Formats: sequence, structure tokens, C-alpha cells
Amino acid sequence: MSPTKLHSGKIMITEVDTDKTEVDSFLAPDGNTYLTIRSVVYDSWIIWQDAIPFEKDLRLMLTQEIYDNIVELGTRVHKLHQSLPGYKALTESPFNFVLWFDPLDSDPDWNEGKKCRFMIKDFTAEELVYFNTLKKANKLEVKPMTSRLVEAKIPVKQL
Repeated sequence: MSPTKLHSGKIMITEVDTDKTEVDSFLAPDGNTYLTIRSVVYDSWIIWQDAIPFEKDLRLMLTQEIYDNIVELGTRVHKLHQSLPGYKALTESPFNFVLWFDPLDSDPDWNEGKKCRFMIKDFTAEELVYFNTLKKANKLEVKPMTSRLVEAKIPVKQL
């Protein structure tokens, strides 16, 4: 039987046969293989499938530095999310990530995993920018792209 690709919510499942399914995974720079449904940050709705390319051959471009950038940015986005009203009452992911690590982009912010674009259910871009300003310890640049979509970036470290 040839593999059939099914999409179950945000999780891609490749059906090998009726008795066995293979969940999508990736090889991390530390040599370990992780499921793409694994949280980027502990206890977060942000998963690796949100951050890495869908194409498995592009995932091979994931270096330790890029991996660390994704974890750092994911941590900062998670902290922003924790500051939002209703955070603890959620039973499903409120995130819709549009773009994150793109190894083919010439911009280092994209090809090094330092920038992402996302929406959070029930919040406008303006509200996300506002709540980000309340988290002084959370160094994250957030700018609106549309009425709901924001772009978040790890700020350049000042010397």
C-alpha cells in the first residue's frame, strides 16, 4: 500500500497501513529525533511543526544556533501568550503560525529562526502589541502586519 498523507488539525500523519501510522518527526542538531508535535517550550502550545519547514529536506539545514534561536523566540512568544487574559483556560492551541524558520530566505532573521509571524485566536494585532509592552522583562519586538497578524522578532542585542 502506498503512503497516504492525512492532515489532522495541525498534525500531519502519514498513513502507512490501516494498523500503523507514522507521526511526523525531525532530526535535531543534538542527534535526537523529536516529534513535530513536541512543544518548542515546556508547557506551551507552540510546537516544532509551527517553527520548522514542512519539507523534510529543508529541515536538515537546522543547526544548533538556529535551534537555539527558535527556542529563544518561542520562549518569548510563550511569555507574551502567558500575559494574555484567558491564558490558563485554553483547551486547544490559539496559535496560527504563518512563517518562522525559512532556510531559503536571504534575510538572516528568517533563515536563522529569529523572526516569526503568527496570530492568536481572539486577539487583534493591536492588542498583542499592547500586551507585549506590559512585559518589560520579555525582550520581544512585536509589530502588526494586518489587523490580526503580527511579526515577532528577537531584538538585536545592544552592546
